[in-house]
Formats: sequence, structure tokens, C-alpha cells
Amino acid sequence: MVKVTRITMTACAFSAFLATAGFVQTAFAQTQAEANSVAPLATGLTDGGAAEAQVVEATRAGDVLTIKLRFKPIATNKLERLYDSISKDAYENSFYVLAGNKKYLLLTDSNDKPLTNPNLVIKANKDSPIAGSWHGRFPAPPKDVTDVSLTIPGVETLDAIKITDR
Repeated sequence: MVKVTRITMTACAFSAFLATAGFVQTAFAQTQAEANSVAPLATGLTDGGAAEAQVVEATRAGDVLTIKLRFKPIATNKLERLYDSISKDAYENSFYVLAGNKKYLLLTDSNDKPLTNPNLVIKANKDSPIAGSWHGRFPAPPKDVTDVSLTIPGVETLDAIKITDR
């Protein structure tokens, strides 16, 4: 009878250890997920209401400012086309960073193509953490400028974006 009690006690202790280890592992995973989710620098809704645009990075490296967005779904099963192409007029009037009272247009490559996504469609589904992403490269404002506003088609103007220098 003593043997059975020891075996039972050992099994109970081992089960408690596994349960505690599982709890610690789950808590650690939740903490890691929270640490990996970056608070957005600025947010704004898309015109059609399918998603929230979130600025996740605004980095000045030398004379280039790179801004990255992710789109967080706020609607269920909605497809939203923010823009199909970048015409000369759209390039000059719809894609820019505003720093103080100065407007900075997207940089272009050697073929005069803007350094951004050529078209932007987002697919919103509440079960998915991201509906799409966007990035653009602009001439960097002077070092004394610490925040900017971003305008792209189909999204509310994103204001007070803090710049990180690298």
C-alpha cells in the first residue's frame, strides 16, 4: 500500500510540474507576442472603412526617409482598392510627406518609377491580423524635423509620425 501511495504522490507531483511548466510557457508566449506587437506611430482609417492604417516605422537613414504601414482589418471579408497605379498627377498630389510647411514627394528609381507599391489592394478579414502593407521612400527632411505627416490615396492623412534616426 505504501508503494502505491508513493507512486500516486510522484505522479501527482509530476502532473503538477507539467501543468506549471505549461502555464509558464503559455505566459511567456503571451508576453513575447505582446512585446513583438509594435504600437503604431500614427493611425488612420481607409476611405472604405475596411482597415486601419498603422504607421509601424518612420526611419531616416542619411538623406532617405522610409515609412512603413500595415493595415489592421476592422471589417469582415471586405476587399478595398486604395489605388491601381500611380499617374504623374497622383504622384505629385497624392503621395507625399509634409514636414513643417514643406512637401516631400516619393523618391523615384532610374526609370522614374516611384519607390513604393505600384498598386495597393487590401483584403480585410477579422480573423487575419494584417490586411496588407505599404512602404514608401522619401527625401529625408532636415535633422531638426522630428515628426511628419503622410498622405497616400485612400487613407486619412497620418499625422505626427515620429522619425527614428539611424
